[in-house]
Amino acid sequence: MVHEEEGSLKQDRELIIHVVNEMEAAFNRHDADALDSHFTQNATWVNVIGEKLSGWNEINKVHKIILTGPLSNSYSKYTVDNISFINSNVAVVHVHQYSTTSDGKRIDGGQESIAIYVMVKETEVWKLAAGQNTLLKSV
Repeated sequence: MVHEEEGSLKQDRELIIHVVNEMEAAFNRHDADALDSHFTQNATWVNVIGEKLSGWNEINKVHKIILTGPLSNSYSKYTVDNISFINSNVAVVHVHQYSTTSDGKRIDGGQESIAIYVMVKETEVWKLAAGQNTLLKSV
């Protein structure tokens, strides 16, 4: 039984990392629909400027505006720092994000943030149910 649970957790970790990688790719394509396909319908999101967005429609509306406007020339790398499982269907994921060039090279002194994703498994698919993205201060 323990080996089955360990295998299942390993598979869920891989699935969550895959979702984060897909979100990064969608952000870098400036594709709000692809990015937001990983949010639940009733998700809540607090962005780096402290704005709380409620529900998939509002999140998607704002993402469409910023990804084609102020962030249309922005690129980022997402790195999963930690995944903690609350139970078999809920995980807390810390994601470090930093600015890159369009070809993926880190920008020294660029914007960095740490995000927390509360992810839920819906019919074997991991989705973001709540999250917050916080800018990191330069030191």
